[in-house]
Amino acid sequence: MIKINLVAEVTAQAAARRPRKEISLGAKQGDIILLASLFVAFLVVGGMWYHLSSTRSHLQQKESQLRVERDKLKVFIDKVAELEKKRDALKHKIEIIDQLKENQHGPVRIMDEVSRALPDLLWLNDMTVKGNVVTLQGEAMDENAVANYISNLDASPFFQEPTLLDLARAKAGLFRFKLSCVFTYKPPEIAGSENGTGTAGAGQ
Repeated sequence: MIKINLVAEVTAQAAARRPRKEISLGAKQGDIILLASLFVAFLVVGGMWYHLSSTRSHLQQKESQLRVERDKLKVFIDKVAELEKKRDALKHKIEIIDQLKENQHGPVRIMDEVSRALPDLLWLNDMTVKGNVVTLQGEAMDENAVANYISNLDASPFFQEPTLLDLARAKAGLFRFKLSCVFTYKPPEIAGSENGTGTAGAGQ
């Protein structure tokens, strides 16, 4: 007698009909997105680091080249500085020599200009020179003579406008005066005419 197990066959059919479970990313999807974001961030940071590292290396190389060039030029820079120092020292010596020459001829020029400006009826008793300030003291027969002397000094290119410090009547009807003025050793108009004369002579 043949026995047929129908229960096992029914169970197999039911199992075949039962729906299969689908694979779901539900819980793992957030982890995957996080990992992807971290990977992208790593790539960005890595790229920036590589760029900055390359830039730094380039700048260090450029700095090394500039240092080498600076060391090569340092000899010439020191030489130029030494020459400039010698030039300044020589210029200072020339200025001192010129000043000494002016001081030697200055009193002579002052005496000459002061004498030329003397009008009639006036004479000097004292002259003091301090730097470029000239102080004159003297006597005159009248006030007009003092005014004429001031006018004559003012007309000279070597004197600035004189200042009358004192004017008083003295004995015997005379007038005693005191005035000061600034003396210019090289007035612009005189220096200009001398330069023009020298240029003309050179042209001839």
